[in-house]
Amino acid sequence: MSCTEQSDDFWSYDNPSEWSKHFPCANGFCQSPIDINTIDTIPVVYPPFVFSSNYNSDQLFTLTNNGQQITATLNEQNQNDLWFNGSGLTGVFHFVNFHLHWGRNNRHGSEHELNGYRFPAEAHFVHKNSDNGQVAVLAFFLTISNNEHSEWEKYADAASRLIKIHDKINCTFNLNQLMKVDDREFFRYMGSLTTPPCTEGVIWTIFSHESSIKKESLNLLRQNLMRKVYRPIQPINGRTIFRNYQYSKTI
Repeated sequence: MSCTEQSDDFWSYDNPSEWSKHFPCANGFCQSPIDINTIDTIPVVYPPFVFSSNYNSDQLFTLTNNGQQITATLNEQNQNDLWFNGSGLTGVFHFVNFHLHWGRNNRHGSEHELNGYRFPAEAHFVHKNSDNGQVAVLAFFLTISNNEHSEWEKYADAASRLIKIHDKINCTFNLNQLMKVDDREFFRYMGSLTTPPCTEGVIWTIFSHESSIKKESLNLLRQNLMRKVYRPIQPINGRTIFRNYQYSKTI
């Protein structure tokens, strides 16, 4: 099977070491996630991101339980409304989906690590350049706080109802409120999808300042859906990781 093909083969977060038997790309040398050691990163001043105005307004999404995670997608007629460019990336990247990764408890759950530290959860906002097929993921660490933003509380409440595979629910979200990109430092590297088929060539942007989520919200997801939804750390294999500490945003 080629690395870019979709597959109905069963896979599970309980046995990620077995993924390569059905998905050869999982054994690649540029896999994600990774542990980002800030001392080893290269400083770069990237130009600002430019997001379409619709990131600032409520959009209707469909949350779907696909058996491995809960994905949020747009209706087809609205897919061209959410896009970004800039930040040193070539072309326009349109929104594909967003989803959340979490663990069995608050000591782990994020896919990437920062200086060996794993956060309770990590959100991924997947985008794709329709001209060349390039995939770019904006990733955000989530930490536990009682001052959780209402958008993540709304996400957890809606997603936790999708108990059965293929269950769906419609819900409105404001992506700018979920991401909170304003003036955030980030890291960038070339990696892969963190779920099968683990296709490589993905541009990762990992924001270092955390968003917040309530413990109760994560517990809703753990108890009603899946206990563990993250892939273990993969070898860096000499890849260069860049950091941007002078980041600004335009919306």
